[in-house]
Amino acid sequence: MRLSGRRVLVVGSGQAAAAKQRLLEAAGARVDLVAQVGPLHGYALVFGTSGDDACDRTVSEAARAAGIPVNVVDRPELSDFIMPAVVDRGEVVIGISTGGGSPILAQRIRALIEDALPNGIDRLAAFARRFRSAVQTRVADNATRRRFWERFFDGEGADLVMAGEDYRAARKIIRDLNAADATRSGEGSLTVIELVSNNSDDLTLGALRALRKADVIAHDADVAAEILDYARRDARRVDLDAMLPQGARVVVLRSMFTAKRAGAAQ
Repeated sequence: MRLSGRRVLVVGSGQAAAAKQRLLEAAGARVDLVAQVGPLHGYALVFGTSGDDACDRTVSEAARAAGIPVNVVDRPELSDFIMPAVVDRGEVVIGISTGGGSPILAQRIRALIEDALPNGIDRLAAFARRFRSAVQTRVADNATRRRFWERFFDGEGADLVMAGEDYRAARKIIRDLNAADATRSGEGSLTVIELVSNNSDDLTLGALRALRKADVIAHDADVAAEILDYARRDARRVDLDAMLPQGARVVVLRSMFTAKRAGAAQ
């Protein structure tokens, strides 16, 4: 949520209130810190940080009555939105949430992600922002544009940016944009994955890579949601007997474990 220049109310005191104030001011908000809730006109968000049940309930009820989103620390039932643990690398920001169930677990996950992210990842995001309009102008089709960026992030251009060679990376992406194949959608592909179980831990690395790149997922009804969730959210999901589109990256998921169970029953 964009908060730059907008008023936000924090009700409470102590470390929890101070932490919220720092976070909100870093986002550019104009923060009012008070001990008790008062008139709420003009506020974009309201936070309850007192830790006192009666006070926090009053804050929540007042904000909801005024139609203003409210967050009460460690009280998801009194909140309209959550505050995730955040990994902030400049242009790259990652939020981790447990739905308010375990903030400590979210912090542990944040530490794991911070350790995994390479230094300079924010440079890559900033570079992509610089050339986003140029790529959109040159490559109008969404699917083709996705493949263009995939080639860039997987190739020499991204390596140059990460190494601080922005000038060479800029020349590289300009050459790629001017190349004849920049506006070509590329060839489609068909990957058939025979699932031995509905446990996502049994997926091979190759299967995971194929799922994450697929434009279309064709599967039978027995495939578990935890496996389908590895695909992109914008990937189409169709039945196995559906007509498959040309030029798309298609992954077919077949539940072989169902056939084994049926054979065993006979």
